[in-house]
Order: sequence, then structure tokens, then C-alpha cells
Amino acid sequence: MFGFLTTAVLCIFLLQGFGNNAHKQVSVLRAQIAADAAALAAASNSDVLARTFAVRNGAEIVATRRFGDDNEFIEVTVQVNGMRASAVATDSW
Repeated sequence: MFGFLTTAVLCIFLLQGFGNNAHKQVSVLRAQIAADAAALAAASNSDVLARTFAVRNGAEIVATRRFGDDNEFIEVTVQVNGMRASAVATDSW
């Protein structure tokens, strides 16, 4: 009886750990998708569209940065459920 209870408690803790890890992984993936979409939108010089894409993907833009010789690159950092992701895009071919 004691072995069964010990095994059951161990299984509960393991499943809870897997659940928390899965939630974090989903948040990281959502943040990366939102960062990619927002960076591509911002590269076309539309900061409003970048924020729209971020919000529609459940994210909040926490930073943007333009860099390069002619500011042709833009880096966007977003946050989803405490998880951050960044993406860089350019509009030059």
C-alpha cells in the first residue's frame, strides 16, 4: 500500500513538472512567433502594424531598436507570459 501511494505521489509531481514546462515552452514559441511577425511589420516602417501583430499573437512589445548603416535593420523584443523573444528583420533586398 505504501509503495502504491509513493508511486502515485511521484507521478503527480512529475506530471505537474511536465505541465509547467509545457506551459513555458508554449509561451516561448508564442513570443517568438509574435516577435517575428512584429519585426517584419516594423521593417516596412509600420510601427502601428507591428503592435497590432504582437497583440494579436498575445504579446506585448517591450523594445524596438533600429540599427545598421542606414537603419535598415530593426530588432523587436516582445513578451508573452513573462517569456521574451527577439527578432530582427530588414526591408532591403
